[in-house]
Amino acid sequence: MKKQLSTIVRLVVSVGILAYLFNSIFQNELKEVARFILQTPQATAAELAEQLEISAEKVALIRAKVQLVPDPKDPKHVEVNLVTLAAQERRALVWSVGPQSLWRVFHKVSPWWMAAAIGCVGIVCLCGILRWQWILRVQGIELSFPRATSIFFIGMFFNAFMLGSTGGDVIKAWYAARETHHKKAEAVATVVVDRLIGLMALFVITLIMMALFYHRVFDDVRLRGFAVVTVGVVLATVAGTLAMFWRGLADKLPRVRALLQKLPHYATLKRMIDAYRTYASHPALLLKTMLISFGAHLAVMVSIYCVGRGLGIVTANGLIDYLLYLPIINSVTAIPISISGFGVRELMYAEMFGAVGVTGSAAVALSLLGFIVMLFWSMVGSLFYLTHRHEVAAAEHEAATAE
Repeated sequence: MKKQLSTIVRLVVSVGILAYLFNSIFQNELKEVARFILQTPQATAAELAEQLEISAEKVALIRAKVQLVPDPKDPKHVEVNLVTLAAQERRALVWSVGPQSLWRVFHKVSPWWMAAAIGCVGIVCLCGILRWQWILRVQGIELSFPRATSIFFIGMFFNAFMLGSTGGDVIKAWYAARETHHKKAEAVATVVVDRLIGLMALFVITLIMMALFYHRVFDDVRLRGFAVVTVGVVLATVAGTLAMFWRGLADKLPRVRALLQKLPHYATLKRMIDAYRTYASHPALLLKTMLISFGAHLAVMVSIYCVGRGLGIVTANGLIDYLLYLPIINSVTAIPISISGFGVRELMYAEMFGAVGVTGSAAVALSLLGFIVMLFWSMVGSLFYLTHRHEVAAAEHEAATAE
C-alpha cells in the first residue's frame, strides 16, 4: 500500500510541476506572439495568421484586447499586458498558441545531430555493460557479453516505463540472480554497486564543475537553490556509501543489530552487504570502473549538446555550459521526487539554460528530446526482453536432475 501511495504522490508531483512549467512557458510564448502582432500594425490579420500559424480570429482577439504597456523599471521597454483578457480567453490562448510555438522548436531539430546524440548514448550503453561485467567478476559470476548486454538493455527498458523508483534496477537484479543458483544475493549486490559507482562518478564531475565555476551557480539567485540541493545530495550519498563499507557499524549503534535481525530475509540481506563490502578490497577495480563511468557521463552530456546543436541552441560558452549544468541537473533528478525525473528535469533545464539566454520552450524541447534519445535505446531493450530466455546454469541443472 505504501509503495502504491508513494507512486501516486510522485505521479501527482510530476504532473503538477509539468503543468506549472508549461503554463509559464506557454504564457511567455503567447506574450512574444502578442508583442509581434501588436508591433506589426501594417500587416493584416490573415497575413499574421499565416506567418504565425494561428487563426485570424486569435490575431484579431489579441489586437482587440491585449495591450503593450511601458515597463516601470525601463520606460524604453514595453511589456505585454494579458490582464485585459477574460480568464477563459487567456487560458485558451495560452494553451493553443504556446504548444504551437513549442512544436515549431521541435520541428527545427536536425536529424543528423539527433543521430549523433543517439550514437553517443550507444557509447554510454557499451560502457555500462563493460562496467557491470567487471563488477560481476569480483563475485565470481561470469556472464558472456551477449548475455550481459541482454540483461542490461532489459533493465533500461523497465527503467523507462516502470513507475517505481527502482524500476529497471530491480528487474536487472532479478535477471542477474537467475543466472546463478548459489550467488543470488551477490548478483543483486552487483546491481547496487554498479548504480553506486555510476552515481559517485556523476557526483565527482558535479563537484569539480561547481568548484571551477562556483561564481556562476552560487552567485545567481535562480541557481543557488539547485546548487545547495546538489551538494546536499552528494554529501548524503557519499556518507551512506562509506557507512555501508564500515564493518561493525551496526554493533556500535544500540539495538541496531537486533532490529536488523528481525527483518525478513536477514541472512540474504547480510550476504548482500558482505558482497558489497568485498569491493573495498579491490581498489584497482573501483578506479577502473570510475574511469569508464566518467567516460559514460561525458558521452551523455555530449549527446545533449548534440541535441542542442540540432535545435540551433548556441550559448556563449558552448559545451562548457552543458558540462556545468547537466551534472547538477542529473544529480538532483537522481532523487526519486517524480516519475523518471519528469517535471523536475524540465524545470531545471528551463532555469539553468535560461541563465545563458535559452528560451523556456527551447530548454524544455532540449530536455524532452534528450529523454527521447534515451528512450530509443530503451525501446531496443524491449527487443531483448521479448527474445531473452533463461539459460539454466550447469550447477542448477545438475541439482534439479539429482532431485
